[in-house]
Amino acid sequence: MSWQRVFGHQRQQEMFANAVRRERLGHAYLFAGPQGVGKKLFALELAQTLLCEQSDSTQFEACGDCSGCRQVLSSTHPDLMQVSLPEGKTELPIDLFVGAADKRGREGLCHELSLSPMHGGHRIAIIDDAEKMNIASGNSLLKTLEEPGPGAVLILLAIDPDQVIQTIRSRCQSVFFGTLEPADITGILHQQGIAANEALIEQAVQRSGGSVGKAIRWLQQSEEQGNIDTDVLAKIFCRGRFRAEELARVGEAILGQYKSDPGSQREAAKSIVENCLSWLHQAITKSEVNVIQQDAWADAMEQCFEAILQIDRRATVTTVLDAFYHDLEINLRPTWN
Repeated sequence: MSWQRVFGHQRQQEMFANAVRRERLGHAYLFAGPQGVGKKLFALELAQTLLCEQSDSTQFEACGDCSGCRQVLSSTHPDLMQVSLPEGKTELPIDLFVGAADKRGREGLCHELSLSPMHGGHRIAIIDDAEKMNIASGNSLLKTLEEPGPGAVLILLAIDPDQVIQTIRSRCQSVFFGTLEPADITGILHQQGIAANEALIEQAVQRSGGSVGKAIRWLQQSEEQGNIDTDVLAKIFCRGRFRAEELARVGEAILGQYKSDPGSQREAAKSIVENCLSWLHQAITKSEVNVIQQDAWADAMEQCFEAILQIDRRATVTTVLDAFYHDLEINLRPTWN
């Protein structure tokens, strides 16, 4: 049975089910939303449903047993293509879309999508990291978006839709995926057999910000020093004065562990901001701050989201964190007077 792996996003599932039943499935979609909320998993479940040899429009559910389903699950289906940011690259190269220079137009994603489906009625492409397309790769995709092949369905995945090239974005139907509920994140962690006690899982869910990816990352880093201890956060955000200098000191110590590994340092920086976001959210939820403080702390949460977004956009980690510490202090210090 399909869709059992997908937690949350019921509205999006119903939207696609209705589109299939009414034979109004579009040819290009942009799935946008925070990292780690299940956009790619949803895209793969949708692909499996559309490519299932036993499914029909009234069911909108894959059988999970036919050849089509097994091939999707093993990433070997000839009518399902996937591209994502190559390791070590900062942009999606044009070769992924139109082939290498000596084979332009004869291979690559655009060529594959121009062909008729080999099995069933659809030819599906999932483009991860869509905001990483440069002008050349974006332009190469325009013709496919404007003149899709028979049964072609393109699904672009992006964290920040505003970073997707406008000419590409305007030719796709946008579908936004919000954060997951705590119960959904807990269910996913259990489903994946995450080896952690319930108390640790509860902490991971609280600090996840609605992202199962962040919850998993927190659990993976919990034995290292990528997270800020709760007691330390209590001192930093204690009643009486927000201690920006203490937060900066703790952050510097954490980043210092990853000087030779920029990728891990970037993830550690996100973890620092996510820890602060989780603390602020819990304080507001538990009514631990007064009305005046609630407004300031809500603004501080927005500053957390902005810092995470800047880190995802590959801004310099130390610059982002320095500005983050300063902005928090400016925003929160007046609430203690």
